[in-house]
Amino acid sequence: MRNVTLRQLEILRMLGATGSYTKAATRLHLTQSAVYLQVRKLEQEIGLPVTEQVGKKVFLTDGGEEVLRSGQRIGEELEGLARSLEHLRAVDEGQLRIAVTSAANAFAVEMLARFLNRHARVNIRLNIANRKEVLASLERNDVDMAIMGEPPQSLDLVALPFHRNDLIVIAASNHPMAECQGIAQSDLVRENFVLREQGSGTRETVLRYFSEKGLHVREGVVMNSNEAIKQAVKVGMGVAVVARHSVLVKMESGYLRELSVEGFPLRRAWHLVHRKGKRLAPAPLEFKDFLIGHHYVKTPEERTQVLP
Repeated sequence: MRNVTLRQLEILRMLGATGSYTKAATRLHLTQSAVYLQVRKLEQEIGLPVTEQVGKKVFLTDGGEEVLRSGQRIGEELEGLARSLEHLRAVDEGQLRIAVTSAANAFAVEMLARFLNRHARVNIRLNIANRKEVLASLERNDVDMAIMGEPPQSLDLVALPFHRNDLIVIAASNHPMAECQGIAQSDLVRENFVLREQGSGTRETVLRYFSEKGLHVREGVVMNSNEAIKQAVKVGMGVAVVARHSVLVKMESGYLRELSVEGFPLRRAWHLVHRKGKRLAPAPLEFKDFLIGHHYVKTPEERTQVLP
């Protein structure tokens, strides 16, 4: 059956519809001999007759009917494939598969909402996880792209900064250091820190930063969500380093305070990341252009930043 062609299936369908070789040939813009030839080749391939002549009319045999039913299913599958490929060609019918680190959750969702205001029919598949899991999704090619803070230099990735991400130190509004100015980092690390779990990008950034200063962070509490960290800091369980945008509401409400610490805020950026060589379909490509073109004033070096 490997040599059965779509043309043969179409001829068989037309013979079943018209009951005539002559009419089938006319409708298909073929010669009658070409129709005969393709029917004979089909019969040789399956080893059974597919038509029979009764009086002046051509009918399909049981074998012909079975082939026709399979041909119709194949036709439906091909139509579905055509629709799927069309979705890949059209932005507003496409799909965007994106992973976002939990630290960027609220910020990224806001960006996606703005994008959907322009392209309401794009289908979005959003995976929110810690940095380690997001990188694993990129490695498996489960997602088109990701939004994260600091991308690694060890993987074959393209990383494009598109928005500032200032990391600040926060404490409860009644913390003894809340009114202090220019707090020394050596004093800060005497406090208990509320940290994210292993695999979190923010955790790695904080520990690496202080380690490079020769300072050791006191790991007081470990939590697996930014919301839990904000709540823990609010009730006085320790201080934390978080993205400023993620705590603006709570700071404005008076629950949390940004501490004035030497060297802070840490100037970072949110990055849009995808595999090098990844062929982005129109929807993810449009989202990439949307972020890079509208949400970050880049230096010339940043515009061409590609991680090895």
